[in-house]
Amino acid sequence: MALAIAHRRDDVDQFEKWQQSSAFLAIDEHPFYGGFGRSYYPLIYGKERQDVSFAVLHDGTPCLMACCTVGLSAIDYYGLPAALFVSSSIPHQLAHRAVALAVNTLRQQYASMILTVGTGVLEIGEASSGFGDVLLASGLRPTSRRTGICDLSLDENALRLAIRKSYRSLVNWGKRTLQPVFVNSGNPDRDAFASYQDFHLKIAGRSTRGQDTWDAMFAWITGGGGELLLYRLESGDLVAGTMVVDGRTASYYASGVYDRERFDKPMGHWPLHNAILRSRERGMKWFDLGEIPDEGTVSAKEFSIGYFKRGFATETRSSLIWSPKTAEVVC
Repeated sequence: MALAIAHRRDDVDQFEKWQQSSAFLAIDEHPFYGGFGRSYYPLIYGKERQDVSFAVLHDGTPCLMACCTVGLSAIDYYGLPAALFVSSSIPHQLAHRAVALAVNTLRQQYASMILTVGTGVLEIGEASSGFGDVLLASGLRPTSRRTGICDLSLDENALRLAIRKSYRSLVNWGKRTLQPVFVNSGNPDRDAFASYQDFHLKIAGRSTRGQDTWDAMFAWITGGGGELLLYRLESGDLVAGTMVVDGRTASYYASGVYDRERFDKPMGHWPLHNAILRSRERGMKWFDLGEIPDEGTVSAKEFSIGYFKRGFATETRSSLIWSPKTAEVVC
């Protein structure tokens, strides 16, 4: 039977019901493409991105959900790779047809834009992994991206042993020195959250996003989707903050802000390690530390941030980013 396209814009309510059905649980595994991303990223990008997500239907039932936006000469998903989530209940041959139709639809409708599609562990819940032959046939080529991961099925001791040895004394120092306050569903303290927003402004030296984005983040974490970890000195001064947002199975290290001028030692080590431990306590399966870039491919600051995060990962995992440009194929 022929496949058909159903655009989100034509029936938003129906599309969201499909997204949240049991056949597409992978969409909500990670906060990027799940409920957090759907509420947060449109506020960040505003009119710069238009949501053109769609479903591929087979006999009236969705067999693939495509999360994608267009804007700034790109087809992606609010700056992330576009994601193709294949139904967990369809045969492989049908899945191949659906992936091919989805990619070709995007390339035909937005021929002048650069299409970027992601595949791989966690980034899109293994959504279109295994369909490399289809993507290659569609004219796309892969590049690799490494992500730092903590396997939260490990016990607390194993997670500590995974920390880079040179960091362990700094973790101990932070645990002794910093007094924590947690903003989450059990403590929806708006004043404490506002103190982090003010602290972020102070350290960054400028406002980086609108109030509505802060409101969306507060609503998500106090609704049970993660938490904000604040750290103060005995004097009460706020010196560190770590924001973590949860999907259905994965936590993401969204941000860390530290007043580095207060001490001659870096203070981010205990806040990050504690965030990992507390995500495990919330029942999450994975902690996504973010991209770990190779030296020479990014700025010195970006590499340094990635090196810091790598020091807490139990493993690194590669995902593939597919685009029309010629790229190295990584096995």
